[in-house]
Amino acid sequence: MAGERLLVAEDDPLIRRVLQIALARDGFDAELVGDGAQALQAVAARTFDCIVVDGMMPHVDGLEVCRRVTGDPRTSHIPVIVLSARSQNTDCESALKAGATLYIRKPFDAHALAGTIREVIATRAARRVS
Repeated sequence: MAGERLLVAEDDPLIRRVLQIALARDGFDAELVGDGAQALQAVAARTFDCIVVDGMMPHVDGLEVCRRVTGDPRTSHIPVIVLSARSQNTDCESALKAGATLYIRKPFDAHALAGTIREVIATRAARRVS
């Protein structure tokens, strides 16, 4: 599968740029935004195959984005991956309780993340078919 449409919400411009380059190189069509409020606007306006959110962002944090996306019947099928610098097990548990498909700790390997995103999308698609 090539050209999967992603939404990436990350407030750090450097990480956002690294993700933009890595995801484009791996064939993703990624829309990048700088905070959770912009992410929610994008989700309301467009369709995505997967959403990647920073756990800690201004305005609306990644967990709230996750709650709203997974709690809305129109978007609950979209997998949400939370990236976070927080490394406590309780942080991961909170993300999963908010509806996250995966919790990935920063720092992360951008190329490995692309492979993980593909797996998440494929798994979600297989579940929807069966």
